[in-house]
Amino acid sequence: MNPMDKRMLFFVLVLLLSSWAAVFFIRFFQLGQDPMAVVMILPLVIVLVFTVASRKEKFSSIGWKFPRLDYIAISIGLPFFQIGLVLVVGLILKLVSINDQHFLIQRPTSHIWLNLLICIPAMFIPFILLSFPRFVFGWLSHLSEEIAWRGYLFRKIALTKKSLQKAVFISGTVWWAWHIPMFWLSPVLQELGFWPLVLTAGLALLALVGTSFMYSWIYIQSGSIWTPTIMHLFWNLFRGILTGRLSDGEQGLFTGNLWLINGEGIIGMAVTALFGLIFYFFIKKIEKKNHWAMFGI
Repeated sequence: MNPMDKRMLFFVLVLLLSSWAAVFFIRFFQLGQDPMAVVMILPLVIVLVFTVASRKEKFSSIGWKFPRLDYIAISIGLPFFQIGLVLVVGLILKLVSINDQHFLIQRPTSHIWLNLLICIPAMFIPFILLSFPRFVFGWLSHLSEEIAWRGYLFRKIALTKKSLQKAVFISGTVWWAWHIPMFWLSPVLQELGFWPLVLTAGLALLALVGTSFMYSWIYIQSGSIWTPTIMHLFWNLFRGILTGRLSDGEQGLFTGNLWLINGEGIIGMAVTALFGLIFYFFIKKIEKKNHWAMFGI
């Protein structure tokens, strides 16, 4: 094992073990309702420590340029299309219905779809729907994850192995492992039997690797860490508002069995895995054409 491989393995172990420990510490001492959301900041801290400790790595190499508007549009539109497809499948199978108690029914206007559209600028401009602290935390937590998974781990592995596909598979699998505490802490998943939980964990691996292909593609194409951050942020926004949250069991605008209809449930993970397969071929095409400009190769 070469020094870079050892360094990446050490990084992964430190990140996973510290994150798992922090999640269960927060839950055990009841320091927060959603420990996974709090721990989303931790990957950034660990990347900063490793970057400073190496003295050779540059934090600027992650890619901080402002992305083109078309990539920003893709980063917002693709998650909405994804969750829309999840809802279409749920409606066809008659697994979802409108939640009359959802806040989008009446706030901030009396029109559901207008309220949903307002959520988009709210993610860029504080005080529309969010307080300034929640606005900052939302962006910082998602940026933290993307710096760790795409800007650091994926990029480092791609440079070391000279393979985008391997880099996506490895970073996506580590990302899945980072989510493991959710399978025990989610009130929805806690009610499942052993085999449904195993099915969920297996599909989650496919879904997160699939998501990694999507986020890595937009990261490479745009050359900016901001595009996967936007895509990640809006996926969580649309998923939570429309299909609810597994983390605390809260229903979305469309209600039903969260294990099935949630964006991170069975239907959502199947749809995401399908999207990932499509973007696998996009990544393969980039690799075949040696389009590695953002990596300095």
